[in-house]
Amino acid sequence: MNHRTKILLLFNNSGREYVARIDSGARRTCGSSGFTAQMDNAFVSGSAIPELLQDETIGGVILTPPYSDDRHALGLIEARGVPYVRIAPMLDMDRGSTVTIDEYDAARAITQYLIDKGHRRIAFMRGPDFQLVSMRRYNGYANALGASRLRVDQTLVAQGDFSRESGREQAAKLFAARPTAIFASNDEMAAGIIDAARAARIAVPGQISVVGYDDNAVAKTTAPRLTTVRQPLEEMGEMAARLLVDAIRTGSRSAVHKIIPFEVIERESVAALPEPQDDRLSA
Repeated sequence: MNHRTKILLLFNNSGREYVARIDSGARRTCGSSGFTAQMDNAFVSGSAIPELLQDETIGGVILTPPYSDDRHALGLIEARGVPYVRIAPMLDMDRGSTVTIDEYDAARAITQYLIDKGHRRIAFMRGPDFQLVSMRRYNGYANALGASRLRVDQTLVAQGDFSRESGREQAAKLFAARPTAIFASNDEMAAGIIDAARAARIAVPGQISVVGYDDNAVAKTTAPRLTTVRQPLEEMGEMAARLLVDAIRTGSRSAVHKIIPFEVIERESVAALPEPQDDRLSA
C-alpha cells in the first residue's frame, strides 16, 4: 500500500445527503486510523464502472444502493481483486462484507409508533421499485398493520421516487383516501407531503400526521419538524471504511457483517388520536 491508495465510493442515488453522510463517516475513519486513503466519489452509470476500476491506485470500494445489489458491478470488482463493502444490500447477503440496519424492523417500528398513537388509516409512500430497500420498508409497514389486525388498503399506497418533488406530486392521491397518518419511506418525500398539505391547507399534525425515514437535515427544517427513523449513515460509512482499511492492511478477504442500530426520532409532525377509529379486521 502507498500514499496514493484510494477508496472508491460508488453511488447512483438522487438523495445526495444520503451519500454525503456516508462519505463523511468514511473519511472520518480514514483520518482517525492514520490510513492515507483518498475517498473518490463516483456518481456513475453501470457502464462506467469498468473504466473506474482500471485505476490501479484503488485499494477498496464502498457500494451504496442500488449498486449494493448490482451483481454485474460486484463481479467487476471481484475480478479486479480488491476488497469491497456493501451498504444496505438486500440480496446475496453472504457475498462480501456488509453494513446494514434492519430496514424491515425500522419500518415496522415507526408504523407501530403510529398505531400506538391511535392511527388506523395509515398511508404509505413507496420509494422507486429499482431500489430493493423500497420493498423491505413496505413489508415492514404492511406487517406492522397485519400484526395489529389492520387492513393493508392499496388506496392508501402511492409510488414516489425518493425525491421531495414526488412527495408533493403524489400526496393528493393519499389525501383523497383520507388517512389520518402517512409514512413516507424517506424524509425528502415526507417533506414534499408536508409541502402539499400546506398548499391544500391541511394542518400537520392537526389534520394529518406525517413520518419519514433517514433523519436527514430536511427532517429538522420542515414545519413542523419531522418524526422519522434515524438511519445512522455516518456510522455506516465509518464502519464500511474501517472494514476496508482492515482488509487492505491484512490482505484478508473474509466477509464481515455489521448491523447498526436504528432509532425512532420523535418530533412535532405526529399527533395522537384521542379516540382511534376502528379499521381492524374482523375475527
